[in-house]
Amino acid sequence: MQQSVISKLKSIVGKEDILTSKISREVYSYDSSPFIFEPDVVLFPESLEEVVEILQIAEKDAVPVVPRGAGTCLSGGAVPLNGGISLVLTKMTKILEVDTVNETALVEAGVPNLTLQKELQPVGFMFAPDPASQKVATIGGNVAECAGGIKGVKYGVTKDHVLGLEIVLAGGTVIHTGALAPAERFTPDLTGIFSGSEGTFGVITKCLVKLTKNPEAVRTMMAVFGSLDQAGEAVSTIIARGIIPTTLEIMDKNQLRAVDDFLHLGFPREAEAVLLLEVDGYEVEIDRQVDTISGIFQEKQASSVQRARDDAEREKLWLARRSGNGALGRIKPAYMVQDVTVPRHKLPEMLRFVSEMSNKYNIIITQMAHAGDGNLHPHLLYEPNDTEEYERVEKASREIFQKAIDMEGTLTGEHGIGLEKLPFMKMQFTQADLNFMEKVKRALDPNLSLNRGKVLEL
Repeated sequence: MQQSVISKLKSIVGKEDILTSKISREVYSYDSSPFIFEPDVVLFPESLEEVVEILQIAEKDAVPVVPRGAGTCLSGGAVPLNGGISLVLTKMTKILEVDTVNETALVEAGVPNLTLQKELQPVGFMFAPDPASQKVATIGGNVAECAGGIKGVKYGVTKDHVLGLEIVLAGGTVIHTGALAPAERFTPDLTGIFSGSEGTFGVITKCLVKLTKNPEAVRTMMAVFGSLDQAGEAVSTIIARGIIPTTLEIMDKNQLRAVDDFLHLGFPREAEAVLLLEVDGYEVEIDRQVDTISGIFQEKQASSVQRARDDAEREKLWLARRSGNGALGRIKPAYMVQDVTVPRHKLPEMLRFVSEMSNKYNIIITQMAHAGDGNLHPHLLYEPNDTEEYERVEKASREIFQKAIDMEGTLTGEHGIGLEKLPFMKMQFTQADLNFMEKVKRALDPNLSLNRGKVLEL
């Protein structure tokens, strides 16, 4: 990048909010995926006006821009494939309004998910999407990737909780969508097309999100099974009998042992699969659901069923689930994690198939799943310096993606397409579908300056 352009950018954000050194740019060359591409400059805007001016200069000087939040993306969506500007929004952290009457919150894009949850807890509300990275993942990033989380089976993903957005388009034009736009009831759902667009359509600067009242009562259970099949069948049966749990998570034996070695929580090491389940609702009705679920666990031959007796036991169970990714570092230093999603009744078949891939390619694959919505997270473990092993991981990944599509599933349930799944888009979509997506992209970003090379091969 020319020094004259860097000087103009520095004049916008000030010397405290621009990084140009080699080591600083390396820090922002990756996200939580295996992909690494270095930006030319890293900027930390603190206002809408600064974002507008940055995008005006980027357009005029033909500089690529990749917006990012905390960089927890697992598919490579936040890495600067073509260099240019890494536009980091983590200094836009104002919670502008919490409206408990209309059940909304207006926040800047860089507010971490957990910060918003802590703000809402005392007034009896939550923001339902809760990705595992919620301690640092930003609301803007959640919207851009359409993040999910363990409560997705009951409450849906991020796009189900976004009411309106403030967005800066390529070139610096500011637009408002949904409930942030005048006469929003009479316009198409423009908010929807930005949810999950991965920063390819515009830079999200403010989000109006829907709040959900905290439930009156919560019950948490853990069931141990002798096979992944039994656990998967229990999931299908629970839903088929009309119960929608808040969370319904499967962990396989490899995952469970890694977590127990890390946290020493005393989980059953002989288990082939564990199902963590939580239901919420009114106090008068919730125990009847728990009794029904216990009966289903018995039908599916669970070897043991445990109910959390208090908040401390509940936290212990969920600590195990939330520590899953980090604990895998005890087995291998790197992993590729997928988020393929299949129809719920096909979950047992998909779990079996992933296990077969582990044997076929002689690699370690651990399995976690947001089982209630058929969203699998197979972690394919490898040594970064072992190129032959990495090639086997890539081959196994391809087969898993293909199998999910063959089963009428999807490439992604919550991690986005990014760079990871780009080669597989033609498997999922027709050429007409892809052509339409390209038309939308070019209409919003004619010079392809925003996060080019993600989602679509352009």
